[in-house]
Amino acid sequence: MRLVGREKGRNCAKLWGISQYAIDLEVNGIPYQFVPYTLFLFASALMTLALAVYGMRHRHVPGTDILALCMMIGTLWSVSNVFEVSAMTMEHKLFWANLQYIAYSLGPVAWFLTSCQFTGRAHWIQWKTVLPLFIIPALTIFLVWFDPVWGLVRTNLTLNTAGPIYVLDKQYGPWFLVHFAQSYALNFASIFLAGQAALNKNSIYRGQALFLLGGIGLVVISNLLYVLGVRPASHDITPLVFSVASGLMFWAIYRFDLFSLVPIAWERVLEAMETGVVVVDESGRVVDLNPAFSRMFGSKDGIGMLLEDISPELASLERKSGTDQHLEMKHRIQEQENFYDVSVSIVTDRLSRVRGKVMVITDITALKLAQARLSLEQQELAIAQERTRFTQDLHDNLGQALAFSSLQVRAICRELDRGNTEKTRTYTHRLGEVLHEIQQEMRAYVHGMRAREYENTSLRMLLEKQLQILREHDDFRSEDIVLNLTGEGFSPEEKMQICQIVREALSNILKHSAATSVHVELFPSGLNWILSIVDNGVGFDPNQALHAKQGGSGLAIISERASLLGGKLHISSMPGRTEIRVEFPLTKGDHNDAHYDCR
Repeated sequence: MRLVGREKGRNCAKLWGISQYAIDLEVNGIPYQFVPYTLFLFASALMTLALAVYGMRHRHVPGTDILALCMMIGTLWSVSNVFEVSAMTMEHKLFWANLQYIAYSLGPVAWFLTSCQFTGRAHWIQWKTVLPLFIIPALTIFLVWFDPVWGLVRTNLTLNTAGPIYVLDKQYGPWFLVHFAQSYALNFASIFLAGQAALNKNSIYRGQALFLLGGIGLVVISNLLYVLGVRPASHDITPLVFSVASGLMFWAIYRFDLFSLVPIAWERVLEAMETGVVVVDESGRVVDLNPAFSRMFGSKDGIGMLLEDISPELASLERKSGTDQHLEMKHRIQEQENFYDVSVSIVTDRLSRVRGKVMVITDITALKLAQARLSLEQQELAIAQERTRFTQDLHDNLGQALAFSSLQVRAICRELDRGNTEKTRTYTHRLGEVLHEIQQEMRAYVHGMRAREYENTSLRMLLEKQLQILREHDDFRSEDIVLNLTGEGFSPEEKMQICQIVREALSNILKHSAATSVHVELFPSGLNWILSIVDNGVGFDPNQALHAKQGGSGLAIISERASLLGGKLHISSMPGRTEIRVEFPLTKGDHNDAHYDCR
């Protein structure tokens, strides 16, 4: 046991003592021989180094930094292989072979990241997903230096001096299988991604993918044949194949602008777009999104989440089957209601099977507000025109009737002075008829005016007019006055009753509540409509207010108007929150007429 331990110690001393040989090269003689084959390896190192420098100088272009990493790994591999092939001692060969394991271990990871960047999967390249890929390579690089002692990566290391080039013979240890499994899983994943891109992309992008596939494929196949023992030479020619792969990369850069067009340009376009874009798979899980979508729906790390967890409204649209869709929706974030135009497109594969959906969301809130303001202005103009017509009618009809009444009064006075009671009675009777006609006509005018206003104006606009009074009040801020209206389709009579209820409630709030915010909502619930007016005032005792001889008339009026709607009044009040809630039944046609009121 002691002899074995001492022998292993001497092996480690020889292994780590390679630095002394490197320093004394010119003093004690050089333990290397010139091998013409190494000229090709030097040429390969120069090509990969040139590509690495190109990547570093253009690192502002996405993808070139990873390309530089791949080429640096290739340079290390070629240079280390030059000295391993030329070395004539066990210690020197083992040192340079160990250095090559840095390239063996990190190369597959770098190729995989390169493939992800090129094929539009840059969102995969995140620290939380990339760091685990470096665990096995780091352990392999560490363990390989202790092979003379532990033999986990390579065992039975011997120097074969039978041929013109000395070769390091070895057998693979148990850890090599772990390293091999991860490396070739990543290698084949890289080939798959590049091959998929070559099949799916067109014109110049297809050429890019083919060159990338050729470069990765050559390196992977060459190294795999060496590991499996299918060797055209006694040593690993993969570093030499790297020169061919780097040549393909050079040609792809100058012929097809590799890493300068797609998908990098496409990702930049998506990131710069003000329109939100989200891609979901068949299960409704988000697989990609752009920053605009994250801003719209407040989801910074949405990739991998269910769309329903981000926006139930969008998820309900996504679940609808059929062809492409184009519709509008609204979404609330932190008490702010936004409107969106949504375009849903089906994503299919080459066999026309549905694989997911792409949603393009445009914020049209500003447009809706502008349309609402325009509609309000148009309605105000129509009302002004109606008032002008009403004034003219009053002037023509009522003015004529009043002038006639004035003449009748004079005639009555004249006949009274003459003592002619019969004519006085006749004139008085006629005056009464005219006044009655005036009264009926005035009622008709007023009723018709109100009916036309409630018939031609949307409920939202009618309620907004009432809320505007609060917004102009010093105790309220505009953003604290909120109106949420989910439905329309009410008759003019129903509109009038709803408006009167809201008007009376707002009047009570202004007079008694000392509130600073008011929320008015109208929405369907089951078979009823719910009208809710909530404020943050001081509150009151509902029972005492309803039965009070003074001060409760406003609530009584609300209760009466709720009854006219066929509903009931419910009041809940405490300091900081008072709710006036009226529930009344859906009328015939409400189910068909109810819609988002965006007028």
